[in-house]
Amino acid sequence: MHAKTLVAVVGAVSGIAIGYVCVYATEVAVWSIIVGLVCGGTYVLERKRQFSSLAFSLFFSIFFIFLALGIVRVQLESVSPAFTCTSCTFIGTIVATPTTDDTYQTLVVQPQERETLRVQVRVPLYPKYKAGDTVQVSGKVEVPKPLYPHGDAQIFDYETYLLTHRIGSEMVYPKVEVIDGEPHELGYILMRFKESLVLRIGTNMSSPASLLASGMLFGDSAMTKDLKQTFRSAGLSHIVVLSGFNIAILISCALVILSVVPLVLRIIGATLFVSLFLMMVGVEASVLRASIMAFISLLATLVGRTYVARQALLISLFVLCLYEPYALLYDASLHLSFLATAGIVYVYEPLYIYMHQYIRKEFWCELIGTTLSAYISTLPYIMYAFGSVSVYALIANMLVLPLVPITMLLAFVTVVLSFFSPFLAEVGGIMASVFGNVIIGIARSVEWLPFSYLHVSITLTTVFFLYAGISLMYVYYVEFKENETTNTEGGYLTDVISY
Repeated sequence: MHAKTLVAVVGAVSGIAIGYVCVYATEVAVWSIIVGLVCGGTYVLERKRQFSSLAFSLFFSIFFIFLALGIVRVQLESVSPAFTCTSCTFIGTIVATPTTDDTYQTLVVQPQERETLRVQVRVPLYPKYKAGDTVQVSGKVEVPKPLYPHGDAQIFDYETYLLTHRIGSEMVYPKVEVIDGEPHELGYILMRFKESLVLRIGTNMSSPASLLASGMLFGDSAMTKDLKQTFRSAGLSHIVVLSGFNIAILISCALVILSVVPLVLRIIGATLFVSLFLMMVGVEASVLRASIMAFISLLATLVGRTYVARQALLISLFVLCLYEPYALLYDASLHLSFLATAGIVYVYEPLYIYMHQYIRKEFWCELIGTTLSAYISTLPYIMYAFGSVSVYALIANMLVLPLVPITMLLAFVTVVLSFFSPFLAEVGGIMASVFGNVIIGIARSVEWLPFSYLHVSITLTTVFFLYAGISLMYVYYVEFKENETTNTEGGYLTDVISY
């Protein structure tokens, strides 16, 4: 079943890529359907005659059918034009929580009465704006300009990055006037609730630990540029963004709270909690991937089936193909999230088995195995996409990761206590600040080490060969494991965790 799902996802992803880059995509889709049907018919005939080549015909049929499906999905994508003007005034709605930088804040505005992409608006730090505000904006709307994040060696495709968030143009310090400050949709109400929770963290925790905790819990990106660069240099950027860990905590809390009701209601309640959380923090592709995997886990629990992480990961990628095909090709956060999860799902097991021969402590085996598997699976892409690599990322992650759940728990408890007891919330905030500052201290110490952040750029061809090598090593491991399992009675290999 896993092999069939893998072939289907590879076919759909290939179809999406062809749909965006090939001028003959329609012809490819037609021929793919024909070939897929022929292979499917061959499979039916072979099955009746019990031929041994069944798998090849079935896999080819699945691949080409889903290849055509990926192309069709791209062609059905409605592309809204970017809104530009030299000098104009329009009314729009702030559709996301404003993000703050050192000297300005950034708004994402959806123009009303226009079927266009969103506009990114840079304004001063004050006055503060909120999600759901209806604003009147006056100024120049232009196409985003390219950025140079690595000196002049590599141009960052800023326009494509914004398109993955449905943003087609930008404005710099225009005149902004709030027309209606009341939210009128559930999503905006939840976003404002998140803003109030972030404010409670800032009230009870010291900075910059409060900024770190806000990022961990709610994906808030109010950290200063220097602090962001510190975590980037230490290879710890992933801990300050939302991930599957947040979703897992949310589901666990929901199941505990609803433990007195029947299983069906617990599953429905947990699903509702996750859906509301997504509306509150924003539907980013990486968070959506984790949520889909969580929904599959809940469904497996409901129907009494075993949850298989590899299967869930592939299904989540397929759903994302249908939901946002453009992000599948160009959203770096989705790529990193999927690669890191794939590394843990596929690479972790052989690493764990190998290390367990020399390290008997389960905690250290799991910590090193998880960190190393995610690092291996994302390193080629990071070097290609960002042109840099954190030399001490493994060390930094092994030091920091045990502290992350403790910091998140203390920050969450602080937020809850702030509704009942300011004194207890302050005590919780002090404890959370201590752990947060320890994490920041480790990141800064790693950044100060020599050659902590190197510029290493590789080509797409090199990336392909590196991932092909990793895949071949995994295939070799699978064959090796099967042989070991066949020739060994009992033993550790027969007792490894199945994802």
